[in-house]
Amino acid sequence: MTAVDSHPRRGAALVIVLLFAALITMLAATAARSGLSAASASAAFVDLMRADELARAAADLVGVAASTGGPSARRGGSFVARLETAELSVDYLSETARIDINAAAPALLGQLFAAAAAEPGLATDIAERVERTRRSSQAGPDGPRRAGAASPPAPSVLLERVEQIVEAWEIPNELYRAARPALTVGSRSAKVDPTLASRLVILALMNADQERTDEFMERRTRGFTSTDEALAQFPETSRTFAGFGPPRAYRASIQVSIGRRFLRHYEVVVAPPNGNQRAARIVSWQPVVR
Repeated sequence: MTAVDSHPRRGAALVIVLLFAALITMLAATAARSGLSAASASAAFVDLMRADELARAAADLVGVAASTGGPSARRGGSFVARLETAELSVDYLSETARIDINAAAPALLGQLFAAAAAEPGLATDIAERVERTRRSSQAGPDGPRRAGAASPPAPSVLLERVEQIVEAWEIPNELYRAARPALTVGSRSAKVDPTLASRLVILALMNADQERTDEFMERRTRGFTSTDEALAQFPETSRTFAGFGPPRAYRASIQVSIGRRFLRHYEVVVAPPNGNQRAARIVSWQPVVR
């Protein structure tokens, strides 16, 4: 009787052992997968940190190229740097190709928004808002400075990021997205270089005249004999908005590839070294998702 009763007990014990064995096997497999995932995540993090460092090095190279190169390199250019396990591809262009939201004339900003498909009345309103905003930012504790007053006005409050104009100037989001590629805070110049500017900026300088814009863009591909010839293509009222001064900053599109496993893009605005600044300064830094 005792021997007969022991069979089901041994069978139950065997089942329990098998269940525990299966459970341990599952836990071991899960642990192995977790270890692989952690290793993979760690490797991806290391690649990301390295890509950021390489992109910053590329930004320094842009500053060097722009400050030590010839006239062409000071306007824009491109280069590739190949390392043992990584590669950098860089395109850069002077920020004078864009309209500076802090320095450009309100009238030019209004023309830009008109070129970006704003209604004429809205474009005029925006130009007036820019003018009011700048006047209020220059007002001292007793209000705007009187003409001829001895004390200088308080420094203007500069916008630090282009997206701030949505609130500061009450720009509709759709219109902002259309005009955004033509704007900057890095140029610090009231003028824009028409030999570098995008079609949208040229359209703004042409007072939204599509035909004259197309003619200018075609003529630009053949080159101008002088800056005066380039300026002569624009309406007289827009010529004061165009200029060819030395760039103070550059916008760089940087691609970093590490082996065949990691690729990352950046858009960086770089101020090159100058007399008071020995190293390139990064004005803005933004990873780009593609």
